[in-house]
Amino acid sequence: PQDLWLSSKIWICRDNDLHKLLFMPNGIPDGTDLAYYIKGQKVLGGYKQGNGIVCSHCDTEISPSQFEAHAGMAAKRQPYRHIYTSTGRTLHDIALLLANGQNLATSNSDDMCAVCGDGGELIICDGCPRAFHAGCLGEQFVPTGDWHCPYCKDKFGPGRKADGESRPILIRLARVVKPSECETGGCVVCRANDFSVATFDDRTVMLCDQCEKEYHVGCLRNSGLCDLKELPKEKWFCCNDCNMIHVAMQNILLKGTEVVPASVLSIINKKHREKGLIDIAANEIEWRILSGKSRCPEHLPLLSRIAAIFRECFDPIVAKSGRDLIPIMVYGRNISGQEFGGMFCVVLIVKSVVVSAGLLRIFGREAAELPMVATSRGNQGNGYFLALFSCIERLLFSMNVENLVLPAAEEAESIWTNKLGFRKMSDER
Repeated sequence: PQDLWLSSKIWICRDNDLHKLLFMPNGIPDGTDLAYYIKGQKVLGGYKQGNGIVCSHCDTEISPSQFEAHAGMAAKRQPYRHIYTSTGRTLHDIALLLANGQNLATSNSDDMCAVCGDGGELIICDGCPRAFHAGCLGEQFVPTGDWHCPYCKDKFGPGRKADGESRPILIRLARVVKPSECETGGCVVCRANDFSVATFDDRTVMLCDQCEKEYHVGCLRNSGLCDLKELPKEKWFCCNDCNMIHVAMQNILLKGTEVVPASVLSIINKKHREKGLIDIAANEIEWRILSGKSRCPEHLPLLSRIAAIFRECFDPIVAKSGRDLIPIMVYGRNISGQEFGGMFCVVLIVKSVVVSAGLLRIFGREAAELPMVATSRGNQGNGYFLALFSCIERLLFSMNVENLVLPAAEEAESIWTNKLGFRKMSDER
């Protein structure tokens, strides 16, 4: 009995050490949806935060054991075997996989083609999350067994994985965002959030196709802005400024590539000389604007390259549905009530290769946002980001856009504020 008691005690200690892996830097990301289940029924929800779980019942960070107690199951004393992620794995299952040296991935394989951005019957790469149509790859037959896409050919040999590397555990980890304590949005005029859907009346909501502001049809009429008798068959803009910006952006899309200004070229060549590199000639560097929503065949290879750069430089941005929002934003798709059709891609092209890219959305004259910008790793430090940013600034200035806003990582805040003249916004603003 003493040996049995000791063996049992040693096992419990090992189990506790095992579960610590879940809360280490390479464990489950903060914000991952979790829930306590009994006999297939969800009893309590929450999400992982720091070294514990934020309980939806009390909105407090607590330990897994306390989370089990809040679910009314304190007597079970098996929280890790009853707390599940949204994919059906228990915390104990994930801890065992982590203990075997596997890594977590925050999303599964893409559900849209990396070349054209469409869904359908896709070939999944065994070396990365990308997916492809056979036709977009020029394949006549769907490959069998392990297959690696063109992006992975240098990294993986045919039919095998690179030495010393293993594929990550592919688990959809849904990030959750706490709802705002105050209501936002609503009609610009009356600030109310009510609307009617069944009929066209005064409470029908119109959404400007450029700035995306909302207006009740009745508020538009009463304020003298517009007197609509029915839903417009074409795009609708709330003012002349939004209409002019839309027309200007469409003209720029049609124009294609443009040479960068001489001042921008000088920024790049100054960096090149500092690093002992050869100057870039004026005809070797261009910039252009792309729209994934336009589905223009000429844009698709460039959009695929942009998505690859963002994938290389950023962790996935996982929606509640579990899908990575980065390719959805690049291709201007809409998902789960989130609309990205107004998103444009601005790219810098050097010697026919996209080296730097940014996502841009213009909300009328008041503001534009730059939610994401990146330079491919092999081209960083060559002045390409500053050149791309200068082109974006010139574009916005030509349209009289007053503010440019962006989300800055804490470690990069000084770059934006000290070098590029940005100011930190208050929560109220």
